[in-house]
Amino acid sequence: MTPLAGILDRRALEREIAEGRIETVVTAIPDLYGRLVGKRIHAPFFASEILAHGMHVCDYLLACDMEMDPTPGYAFASWATGYGDLHAIPDLATLRRAAWLDRSAIVLCDVEREGQGAVAVAPRSILRHQLDRAADQGLS
Repeated sequence: MTPLAGILDRRALEREIAEGRIETVVTAIPDLYGRLVGKRIHAPFFASEILAHGMHVCDYLLACDMEMDPTPGYAFASWATGYGDLHAIPDLATLRRAAWLDRSAIVLCDVEREGQGAVAVAPRSILRHQLDRAADQGLS
């Protein structure tokens, strides 16, 4: 089977960075509206630091509206309880060349609260939970 165009593994990403074909890695999480939000990381820093350790993003990304204004009423994060950090962990199975951006790659991240595991309200966590439930019922 022919591999899908644009898919990168760790070794291919490191080679593309070394050869100057990838300069930026977009690290993204889906927000509650399905938009990809996150950070653009200088590719050598992504390869040397983020791959091994993940990165921090603000939990605000999962508690704001379409205009990126904080939305009141979330138990997860709010002005009343304060906004904190989440740990974003790149899922290398999603690493792709971002063909619409010059010399860029994109990777989706899972988010956790430090020492507390996956963030239950994060869309990727919700999807994973539903897939686990389906598998438990013999559906896959």
